Amino acid sequence: MDDHQILQTRQLKARLESIATAGEILRVSLGATTLADAVRTLLLGLFEIFPAGVLSLFEVHEGSLVELGRLVEGEQAQGPASRILTYDEPAMVCISQHRHILVESSPSLIGPASVAAVFLPFEGRLGELTGDGAHLRASHLLWVESPDHPPSPEELDTLIALASQAGVLLTGFRYRDDLERTYSALREANKRLQKDIDRARKIQEGLLPQATPVVPGHWIDWKYLPAEKVSGDYFDCFPLDPKDPASHHCVVIADVSGHGISASMVMAMFKVLLRREMKPKLGISETLEILNRTILAQVGGLHFVTVFLALIDPTSRSVEWSSAGHCPQLLRRKDGRVEELAAECVFVGMFDDFQATSFRTPFEPGDTLLLYTDGITEAEDAQGELYGMDRLKENMVQFGDQEPSQIIAQLLATQASFSGPATRPDDLTLVVIRSI
Repeated sequence: MDDHQILQTRQLKARLESIATAGEILRVSLGATTLADAVRTLLLGLFEIFPAGVLSLFEVHEGSLVELGRLVEGEQAQGPASRILTYDEPAMVCISQHRHILVESSPSLIGPASVAAVFLPFEGRLGELTGDGAHLRASHLLWVESPDHPPSPEELDTLIALASQAGVLLTGFRYRDDLERTYSALREANKRLQKDIDRARKIQEGLLPQATPVVPGHWIDWKYLPAEKVSGDYFDCFPLDPKDPASHHCVVIADVSGHGISASMVMAMFKVLLRREMKPKLGISETLEILNRTILAQVGGLHFVTVFLALIDPTSRSVEWSSAGHCPQLLRRKDGRVEELAAECVFVGMFDDFQATSFRTPFEPGDTLLLYTDGITEAEDAQGELYGMDRLKENMVQFGDQEPSQIIAQLLATQASFSGPATRPDDLTLVVIRSI
């Protein structure tokens, strides 16, 4: 092997070593947890290869450089956060032409002296086409000051090898930091939202009866199980004349379409309207028509409400009822027969053409009225089969002569056994009224 071949072999070995060194620096930089740590690791690795007086890494902005990190004599240092570029200075030429430049005399970043410097462009995802599109403007710039000597060819090879990859690496860290800040902001926003939802849940629970309603001659119990923290289900029971406990008692169960806060807001509106409009001299059909007009005007059809509205007369032992789009409610007679009280008009808050009708039926001792929302009948098992009306009627035949609380417990147990441990997909409310 002659001297020329030996020289070429040494140069090739030196270049391979410089590339390996660059790869190791990048590998260590990838292990950093933040953009600042990655920049610092990169600069420290470069300083081990070429102990320059100043090593600085910039991100390129329009007409300026924003510094990401700097080493002075191998120590981390602080300096100006940005540097304005002039059209003809070497750094601008390096960026616009996308090629490294070695200059013998350049103003130092840290003082008035002129020093030898190397400018290396970094191409990353933040790069953009400029001019006629012939060149890609660099996204980052490595600024290397050496007051003693310029880098050797091997050292320069290592710097260039790093420059070919480090821009994308550092841009990736910036994206990751931006994402972490975004996630942090989202987490804080979610915490605030959850607090608001918790407040909404407490307000909504306050709209429901705060104790078991009392209707003379009747035994009542109920259960409210929202699928989420707030619900579109609603139940209420109150006397039309608070001064006369033996007066007619209004009983209502309703289900607002959808879930969440908007449904709970419509439910709250419905409660206020019903309490305001339900009067002794106004029939339940007329009341439902007023509610329909008001909710349609206020909500604009974004939500509708299915309603079963009834008046229990403790004196005549009867119940007058009307159903607006609600699922058939069940009346179990004392002999075990189960009757369906089915809807005769459309739901509330969707159509102008709303014609409610009401019916009256005996409600004698031993009869049991089950009011419910479709969270029980539309519960599914693992195969997608619905719990359904037939199963609910069969269970009312079997358990309907028990106490109201026991009936509710039996119905929930059979539904849970049918559906398994799956999350409840819909709100569920059960009300049992027993005439005694």
